[in-house]
Amino acid sequence: MLIRARENKREKGFSLLESLVAMLVGCLVCIAAMNTIPVLFKQLFQVFFQYQLDREVRQVLINIEKDFRRIGHCSQSLSKPRCEGKAITISAKFLSHQMNSCIIFAYDQDLSGSWVVGQEKTLHSDFFGFRLNNNKLESNRNVTSCDGTRWQSLFDPSIVKVNKLNFNWQPAVHMLETHINLESLLLPSKTFNYRSTVMLRNMP
Repeated sequence: MLIRARENKREKGFSLLESLVAMLVGCLVCIAAMNTIPVLFKQLFQVFFQYQLDREVRQVLINIEKDFRRIGHCSQSLSKPRCEGKAITISAKFLSHQMNSCIIFAYDQDLSGSWVVGQEKTLHSDFFGFRLNNNKLESNRNVTSCDGTRWQSLFDPSIVKVNKLNFNWQPAVHMLETHINLESLLLPSKTFNYRSTVMLRNMP
């Protein structure tokens, strides 16, 4: 019994000071983690959102390019070798501060041998358009001017703000260039530029 008592006396635990120091270190680690984790999550969210935004913008540009490649197409016949009208017009919305921010174009989508201007409020038309309006990239069909109210935004206006849209048609080389500058309300102080160049093989 005496031997066991002596052995127990040799066993020592943490002193009060050591315990307080350990608790203090643990608290500092927790505070550092609490401050770092939200910042890390915010950075991860911004990276993921920027990837999604870039993917969406590029998909919209791909769809626009598909339409542009059809510009000027006309199903020719002996009686009507060429469609009547102007296949491409670049201007701007009325009172717009940016020149060349709207494009109206035509192609013979139903192979009728002509560029059809549909009746009002109908979707059957060979004329289409893209324009910049109040920081929105908008599209429409059955249009012959850059004005009007039936245009639809291609991006969510509450998330994407289009600062600049410019179309540059170079008939000598049959090249149509599109330049877009935009930003997102979820990514402050960041702007994104996109350029697209398409050869219009159907233009004379």
